[in-house]
Amino acid sequence: MQLLIYSPKISPRIKYTFNFIFREVLKCDFEFTSISADFVSSTLPKISYAEQALGDELHFRCSPLLSKHTIEPIVMTTTLFGDQEVPFKVENGALPFDVFAASFYFLSRYEEYLPFTADEHGRYPAEQSLQYRLNLLETPVIDGWALILKNILLKKFPKLIFGKRKFKFVPTIDVDRAYHFRASGLVKNTTRILKAALKLNTEKVVDILLTGLGQNDPFDTYDYLAEIHSQYQFTPIFFFLLAKKGHEEFDQNVSPEDESFTALISKVASKANVGLHPSYASNTDTKKISEELISLQGITNQRIDTSRQHFLKLHLPHTYLRLIKAGINHDYSMGYASQVGFKAGTCTPFFWYDLQLEKQSHLTIHPFVVMDVTLQQYQALKPAEAIAKIDQLLASVKLVEGTFCSLWHNESVSESGRWKGWKVVYEDMLKSAMS
Repeated sequence: MQLLIYSPKISPRIKYTFNFIFREVLKCDFEFTSISADFVSSTLPKISYAEQALGDELHFRCSPLLSKHTIEPIVMTTTLFGDQEVPFKVENGALPFDVFAASFYFLSRYEEYLPFTADEHGRYPAEQSLQYRLNLLETPVIDGWALILKNILLKKFPKLIFGKRKFKFVPTIDVDRAYHFRASGLVKNTTRILKAALKLNTEKVVDILLTGLGQNDPFDTYDYLAEIHSQYQFTPIFFFLLAKKGHEEFDQNVSPEDESFTALISKVASKANVGLHPSYASNTDTKKISEELISLQGITNQRIDTSRQHFLKLHLPHTYLRLIKAGINHDYSMGYASQVGFKAGTCTPFFWYDLQLEKQSHLTIHPFVVMDVTLQQYQALKPAEAIAKIDQLLASVKLVEGTFCSLWHNESVSESGRWKGWKVVYEDMLKSAMS
């Protein structure tokens, strides 16, 4: 049985938001009408999204956001909803806040189109986000709100049909530095040995010498990753950085022309999915994305349409427009470096909404939930504390039957340097995802 939704003005923002919540999250079919007489006479299960109810239907009071087509600062009013402080407070509706406006605000990353103080990499800081300030960042609130909507609707319309979702875990690996010492050259490694010796770092000296003698490089964890993903029956995505000449400080991977590196990419691509890790420099030199994508496709002999930004550098809408132009259809950059959680308020992949053009694009955004560097570097957690945090986040995604996407690096399971003791964190996450 189909749901009928009345709104006096069915704007692009309304279409986008209702499609996501009802079709993508709740798997519920619906149709819109802006003709009040048709709505009133209909015998279908029906709700209204307007300033005033038309009768005794299930009415959701709207705020102005979804009827507009401008990007402007919003005077945000909040209210309590259970134990949450939520935005877009309204009165005389089925809910005390405009759940659809709040969802659109988070999904579209509306606040990133407004003036903000960027961090050292030009990124929007998590700590400035509305979710962080309302203590909502570590919860997939849109998915949770959708389930509340479902319960409200089923109470009034028991025959309304909703599909079922199933929890999904997607491990992703960023390869910023394929190897630590291999392919670095004699001069660079000699310099490293001297610096390590001066600091009495005997472990590093030994690692460099052993790598030079043909033993495994510390960052060469690819066989281990292939084995453990196979053990738990997960298909990972590896994002490779292929910067030729870029930002020397941040684009430090092995040259994409290095034979050992190209052989590695081909080997990984035979067992896992592969995507592009656009270089730091590509944010200011747009042709680099296409060049790097062509290079990766040449190595893998595959069409690549998946990416994640190096250093998670997102400048909306410009970054996504560049990716679309280059032929990218799926991006995995939606997340913060300094905080874990749900940057777009959801654990469900969604189409990017271009606020400047006021239309839904075909670029699918796959938000990630947690990154190794966030836990270890930004939040300074110990392995046991990181495991507890991941378990908490996993539980929140399983509760709404969503998708949990993790972001790790090949070096963070190396048990070398600052990553000693962290392999168990990754292994525990995979185990918990399976349970």
